Amino acid sequence: MRGAFSAKPPKPGLTLHLASQRASRQFHLSPALAAALFGAAPLLLLSCLALGAYFMFRDDMLASLMRRQANMQFAYEDRIAALRAQIDTLASRQMLNQDSFEGKVAQLAVRQAELESRSALLASLAAKVDPDVTSVAATHAAAPEAAYGALPAPDPKPDQARPALARDGFKPVPEGFDLRPTEGGASSSGLSENDSPAAPDQRLKTLASRFDRIERRQIDALNALKAPAAEKAERLREAFAEAGLPVERMIRQEQSRAPEGVGGPFVPADVPGADGDFASAYASLSRSIDLMNDLRGALPFAPLRKPLPGPVEVTSPFGYRIDPFFGRPALHTGMDLHGEYGEAVHATAAGRVTVAGPAGGYGNMVEIDHGAGLATRYGHLSRIDVAPGQWVKAGQDIGAIGSTGRSTGPHLHYEVRVDGAPVDPSRYLKAGRLISASQ
Repeated sequence: MRGAFSAKPPKPGLTLHLASQRASRQFHLSPALAAALFGAAPLLLLSCLALGAYFMFRDDMLASLMRRQANMQFAYEDRIAALRAQIDTLASRQMLNQDSFEGKVAQLAVRQAELESRSALLASLAAKVDPDVTSVAATHAAAPEAAYGALPAPDPKPDQARPALARDGFKPVPEGFDLRPTEGGASSSGLSENDSPAAPDQRLKTLASRFDRIERRQIDALNALKAPAAEKAERLREAFAEAGLPVERMIRQEQSRAPEGVGGPFVPADVPGADGDFASAYASLSRSIDLMNDLRGALPFAPLRKPLPGPVEVTSPFGYRIDPFFGRPALHTGMDLHGEYGEAVHATAAGRVTVAGPAGGYGNMVEIDHGAGLATRYGHLSRIDVAPGQWVKAGQDIGAIGSTGRSTGPHLHYEVRVDGAPVDPSRYLKAGRLISASQ
């Protein structure tokens, strides 16, 4: 019984006892493992100290490591800078493309406005030439929409009516033609920088070609208007020359005559497209229209109308004749026209009355100054209905046929004078008939 409760001898080695409030645990290390553990720890510490000392005394190796680290850092920074440069290049290229597109659209919009201004100019020129010529000019200036084609909008609304080509004033605005921006920021032509790269350029080229065709038609319209304007001006010039009228002098007088009842500040007008074929055609047409208008304006001041109503019956022509009172050769400075006593006498042209009363052998006479050296005289009147200084219109009553002065019976003595010298009135009456027949 003596050795039944004797304690076990302890195991050789190292025992680690770990305990906490809840549990405890023991670890037993063999003598060999414990010796290895406690022997390796000093060796590891010595190795670290030796390695640190080695690096501390080897500056070239530390410098090499630092250079390598710096080179790696510089390489990364260079790569980042290159990527940023590529991004900036792409952004700049995109902005240039956008500016180029918007610039082209802006140029076409300016050209469209110029074409519309030219169309309004064509309308005014056509009205000056002749209302009948307007339809001819419209045929050249504005063709049906099918002749131009039309760029459809990207998403046309079904309830939108298809805009027709405006013909009043030859305004060229077919569908898809207007480049001015709408409320949404896009043009009605459907052009947008969000399209594919080829689509906007193709649309711009299509619009440019349409503008070229419209410009050619406008030039054709100018040329079409020039022919009738030049023809009318030439007919008037021929009639003036036939009568022996001082054409250039009358044109200058008409140009210097200011119209009545007009005014306002002077704002010079620029012809759309100051250079090119349109400007040349416009200048040529303007010269023809100006000449035609000057001659037309001078017509009321040219004594080309008959002084008496009805057919002209000449009882004594202009020129040398035997004087009815003295029976000797004498110069008859006018022409005697048969008429009934008291029949109305009309002014053959517009002008200002310079004489209205008794004038020797003329009897009661009216003289009218028409400007440009032209004057007419109406003699032997029984009654005078105007006064000196009064302005009369062509065809206005100025008196009545009588037999005052050196007269053998009721008739009208009618004279035309150029710079104070008497000329044959029959030439003016013949020219008046030619002009009436041509109009």
